[in-house]
Amino acid sequence: MKKLFYILLYSLVACNPEKSTKELVWSELPEAKKLEEYKETNFSRTLEDTIDFDKNTIYAPTLLFAWDKIEGALKSQVVINDSNSIDFKKLVTSQSYLNSLLDNEYTADFKVVDGAIFASAFFNKTLPFETKLQNIEQPILFNGTNVSAFGMQYYNRDFLNITQILYYKNDNDLILKLGPKDKNHEIILAMGVEGYQTLASAVDKIYDNIKIGKLESAKNDESWKYEILDKDIFFIPTIKFNISTNYKTLEGQKFYTKEGKLHLINECIQRNGFILNEKGAVIESEASVFVDSVLFPNEIKHTKKIIFDKPFIIIAKRVGSNNPYLVIKISNAELLTKK
Repeated sequence: MKKLFYILLYSLVACNPEKSTKELVWSELPEAKKLEEYKETNFSRTLEDTIDFDKNTIYAPTLLFAWDKIEGALKSQVVINDSNSIDFKKLVTSQSYLNSLLDNEYTADFKVVDGAIFASAFFNKTLPFETKLQNIEQPILFNGTNVSAFGMQYYNRDFLNITQILYYKNDNDLILKLGPKDKNHEIILAMGVEGYQTLASAVDKIYDNIKIGKLESAKNDESWKYEILDKDIFFIPTIKFNISTNYKTLEGQKFYTKEGKLHLINECIQRNGFILNEKGAVIESEASVFVDSVLFPNEIKHTKKIIFDKPFIIIAKRVGSNNPYLVIKISNAELLTKK
C-alpha cells in the first residue's frame, strides 16, 4: 500500500507538462524505449563519467537538477564514504550542470512524505531553424550503415544565416554550428575529436578548437576555411530517439548527511529524447529520484565536402554558457535513422 501511495505521489510531482496540441509533427518524440534495447548506447549521469569510446553516449543535466533538489531537501551536507559507488560520488560533486539552462527553462521540484523525498526535473527545448535545410535523397554511409541525412547538397544562400564553421582543419576534423530561430541557443557538431575519456574533456577540446578557429578566421590566408562556399556541401545524419533508464549504480546507495542521518536512494530514473533533422532540433529530458530515510598549419584552398559519416559529437547549449544542457557522442549508427 505504501509503494502504491509513493507511485501516486510521484505522478503528482512529476514535472512533464502536457504537449501542446499545436506542436508540429516533425517535433514529436517517439514512444520512450528502455536503454536495455540499445546495445551500443549508454547514458552518462554527469559530464565527468568515464565513457566507452566505442558506444554512443547521451548526457542531459536533469538528473543533476533533481539531485540538487534532493540535497536542498536534506538540509544537511551529504557525506561521501568509501562504500559509495564512483557514480554516486560524481553525482554529488559534479558542478558542470550549473547555469546550463536558465531557471525559467526547466522545472524541478520535490516533496517530502514520512521522511521520503521525491524529486523530479524536466525540460523541453524545441529549436526550429529559420530556413528548412535540404533533405538528402541518397543515404550516407555511417560506419558501414546507410542512414538518412539532411544538410546542403546544393548551395543555398539562405543557409548562411543558420550555419557557421567554427573550426576547420580538414573535412574530417571540423566544428559546424547550426543556429535555430531562438538566438539564445546553438547546436554544435564536432568531428575528429580524439584523446578524451569523459564528455567533459571532449567538450573542453571542442571549446579549445573553437578558440583556434576564431584566430584563424581573422587571417586572410585562412579565412576561406570559415566561409560556406558555393561548391561546399555538408551532410548530417537524421537522429530521432526517446530513451529511458534506471541507474542501477545509484539505486541502493546508502549515504549519511553531516548531521548523521542515514538515507537510501530507492529509485533513480532518467529519460532523454532528441530529434535532429532538416527542420530543426528537439531536446527533452526528465529525471526522478526517490530517496528514503533508513532508519594547425596553413592549408591549400579547396572545396570542402563535410559529411558526418564517422564518429562525431553534438552539443546543445545556451549562447555564452560553457556548460551544455545536452551532449551526445555518436560512435555508431544505432541512434541514426536507417534508410
